[in-house]
Amino acid sequence: MNEPIATDGIHAIAATDYHGDPCEQPSLSAGLVSILLNQSPRHAWYAHPRLNPDWRPRVDQKFDVGTVAHQVLLEGQGRVVIVEADNWRTKVAQETQAEAREAGYTPLLAADWQRVVAMVDAAREQLPRWDLSPTPFTRGKPEQALIWHEPNGVTCRALVDWLHDPSSAAVRCVSDYKTTSASANPEAWTRNTLYRIGADVQVAFYLRGLERLTGERYDWRYVVQENFPPYALSVISLAPSVIELANAKIDAALDLWQRCVTTDSWPAYPERVCWAELPAWEEARWLEKEAREAA
Repeated sequence: MNEPIATDGIHAIAATDYHGDPCEQPSLSAGLVSILLNQSPRHAWYAHPRLNPDWRPRVDQKFDVGTVAHQVLLEGQGRVVIVEADNWRTKVAQETQAEAREAGYTPLLAADWQRVVAMVDAAREQLPRWDLSPTPFTRGKPEQALIWHEPNGVTCRALVDWLHDPSSAAVRCVSDYKTTSASANPEAWTRNTLYRIGADVQVAFYLRGLERLTGERYDWRYVVQENFPPYALSVISLAPSVIELANAKIDAALDLWQRCVTTDSWPAYPERVCWAELPAWEEARWLEKEAREAA
């Protein structure tokens, strides 16, 4: 990695450098905000590339198609090694897979590469149909790193998928690409996925960073695409009420992060006996069972 970034601003840096945390001080990201709030500070410490000396980039094969589709759609090409095999069971395929990852490439079976090509083609065919200005992933730059400091001194970072040129439309906006093996139907994705993956926090955190750095408010557009035929997609923005609640979550995480960094204390779960209360649904389930058996 190059010299740490000390200046707040919008920077063009390699994704590997960004994910290794390029800031002078260990920084907070949207992903870490979600870990802090949904797991514990100890989990956030473990997931941090600068705090955990044994940290390694997360590798999960189920994300590979989405990763490469993201690179091709946004940057025009992917850091990919295509493996001519039906599966990963053979020794040659496994060795090629390991070598590709070691070199910083994503290994894909030939059939999965063809799926990536079909996804990107489908996205490029569908997106111009939306009455949006600008069209997502046009007139702008991909992979822009935001580095800023919050008023309480916490260093923050975010990696924007696509930052549109402010002069390209009447509104300043960001486009973000998500792939899913479930449904891209806006109602289903909002209900089943948005909050589970912390997308509400991501949006509020990124928009907060952009406003800190530019003094301007931005709109946000998720382009959510299914990774199976016909590769349908939707474009989803978040209501102001969602952003308001997400900002409250971020404020709580900022305070917690600051305390942990200042004291170098990263607690996990409560260090006391915790009482499990009886939820109404469990009581109702049992009463219903009793009534059914007594009938």
